[in-house]
Amino acid sequence: MINVKMYPAENGDCFLISFGKENRNHILIDCGYADTYHNFLKKDLKEIKKLGEKINLFIVTHIDEDHILGAIEFIKENNELQIIEIGEVWYNCYRHLQIDKNQGAISDKEKRILQREIALGESYIRRESSCKISKSEISVKQGFTLGALLLKGGYNWNSSFEGKAVSRNNIEKIEFGDMSVNVLSPNNKKLDILKKKWLKELTNKKWNFNVTEDKLFDDAFEFMLLMYDEELLIDKKEISLEEITMIASIQDIIQQKVNADKSPTNGSSIAICINYEGKNLLFLGDGHPEILYKNIYNLGVKEFDLVKIPHHGSGKNMTIQLAEILKSNKFLISTNGNKHKHPDLESIARLIYINKDINKELYFNYETKVSKWISTEEMKNAFNLDVIVGNGSLPLNIVIN
Repeated sequence: MINVKMYPAENGDCFLISFGKENRNHILIDCGYADTYHNFLKKDLKEIKKLGEKINLFIVTHIDEDHILGAIEFIKENNELQIIEIGEVWYNCYRHLQIDKNQGAISDKEKRILQREIALGESYIRRESSCKISKSEISVKQGFTLGALLLKGGYNWNSSFEGKAVSRNNIEKIEFGDMSVNVLSPNNKKLDILKKKWLKELTNKKWNFNVTEDKLFDDAFEFMLLMYDEELLIDKKEISLEEITMIASIQDIIQQKVNADKSPTNGSSIAICINYEGKNLLFLGDGHPEILYKNIYNLGVKEFDLVKIPHHGSGKNMTIQLAEILKSNKFLISTNGNKHKHPDLESIARLIYINKDINKELYFNYETKVSKWISTEEMKNAFNLDVIVGNGSLPLNIVIN
């Protein structure tokens, strides 16, 4: 038996996957925001510990606030209170990018520049995490990034990859007892694009100093990516649901050109396929559609037992080609739609139209415009749908026997 918990994570992701009935193994993927951890996840982690079990694998898919802020809270508390044992952590940050680093020291002036950026980042995280912060608090408290907290806690960090990046080019498949995990994304090319983005950002700030091994660069890298939300810079044109009155209109919607996701941070997102006792589950993070299509196709799996669709149902991450190979009777859509208006109509339309002959369940952890639109009897009958919508105050449990 497999149990998947999809937590209310606002516009983010937080999933706990448990395998078996006794002496279970657990994979935790992302932690949403700080409130996600404190209000929902922490209680379940304590229950797992009481049973003598642990988190076998903790995956933080990429540096984005809706995936990582809760992870920072979790690891910070775990270091102090030993909430639960963690077997291994997968997370890519500055130290895993192939950046040529100068072995020398940086000047005091350069340190002050980085410390200023880190102070801004700490203030940002505290604000986004609903932590109290005074207007005068600008000092640097080292160790507030996830990377720093993982180092402090001495976790097995990317140990299956010999401490290198979680990348398909390094290792494609990892065995964890009775289960295995295939890495679908990222590859070294996607990580190289992220590296170039960050180095370009340093240049844009007219920081001409050499990048070194100094830990200040670890913190500055993580904070700068967290504070830069590319999606908010894009003028997004929504399709009005009120204009879609005929089911036939879906055929026109799905044929619209996909302006594919090019975000370097999303491209670095860890996407996986979990195999356990013949069951195959896809957790696709915020991955780019072209790399997901290629590597899912190469798995040779005809139908998946569960699919967490990429990037909260963004239309930029769901092509017709990708939808055609996402054959499943269970799809998870994790978002409240408040920040980026996800899921996009065109993404869900492609998914249900291409797979209209399959009986399928679509799980939403919050009610959104799109979940309401596909919940009509007409839509459910036409596309063989069952729509399960959470109330945003409790996790959704999905059982796979």
